[in-house]
Amino acid sequence: MYVGLIGDEYDPQMVHMVSALESTNVTAFVANTAHFGSGWTISFDPDSNEGFLHFPPSQQRLPTRVMFADIRSVYWHQYIPTNTADPRQLNPSSKAESVTSSQTSVSQRMWIEQELSSTLLCWFTYGATKWVNSIDAVRSHQCKPMQLSVASQQGANIPYSFVGNAPEAAAQFCSNMPEVVYKPVRGGKVAQYVNKTEHLRPLLTTLLSQRPVTFQKYISGTNIRSYVLGKEVVSVLIDSVELDYRNDIDATPVITIIPQDVKRLAIRICAALGMHWCAIDWRKTDKNTYYFLEANPSPFFLKVERDTGLDITGRLISLLQN
Repeated sequence: MYVGLIGDEYDPQMVHMVSALESTNVTAFVANTAHFGSGWTISFDPDSNEGFLHFPPSQQRLPTRVMFADIRSVYWHQYIPTNTADPRQLNPSSKAESVTSSQTSVSQRMWIEQELSSTLLCWFTYGATKWVNSIDAVRSHQCKPMQLSVASQQGANIPYSFVGNAPEAAAQFCSNMPEVVYKPVRGGKVAQYVNKTEHLRPLLTTLLSQRPVTFQKYISGTNIRSYVLGKEVVSVLIDSVELDYRNDIDATPVITIIPQDVKRLAIRICAALGMHWCAIDWRKTDKNTYYFLEANPSPFFLKVERDTGLDITGRLISLLQN
């Protein structure tokens, strides 16, 4: 049986995980989705619901074919878009190539990317493998407002929030809150304060004409990150003067103890989001009230582990093996 890892084979966390798995005599392999089609391939038989991953003979210490059914579990670290070639590089044309031809080339690359992604789904949705975490869990993180809704249904406190691109509604929301932050709906960039000036309404109109945004009431307090691994929860406090501690190079995690009811809540949220493990970000107020901010299904943890000594790796390896 094999354990697969999805991500960049040179990423430090991936290198660390491969080494940790192999130290327990597990045969691990890395599937970098950026190289799907050029570095490795898939064959799938819908009739038998079985497929194979095909690797070049020189790649990794693996057979050239790995059956889906022989993959016990997969650790999902990062999906990297496939490297689709520019058709103009395959079939060079004159410098006078028309705009229409250029648009066709872009359309062709997009179509190829969609075909590759759809084929990967044959593996990503294979039910006999334990996905840590599944593609559905990863996608839930791409709509963080829905995570807030799920967490609220599990009993979590969540910040008052507005999601959308309707300027009038956004302006009314911001005017009703003493302090407001805004962040992307999907993520990828840090939170920022809303500058509530007399020009707020036209600024919101301009911003929301470009993209939807999540606005939230600012919650003053301390950053807590809880790593949920199955039925276990370990937490760190991250003290920072920045609104978003990811902007603070001096922010250092310290092991902290969270209440048992918050631990149980974290486990329920993780399960409700279809995850085997995640990192939940909380904001703890001065009154010891915990507010749920988000749950990351593929978090970075090496720095936290090295700074605190928490054995996140061992718990994660256990999840992948059981």
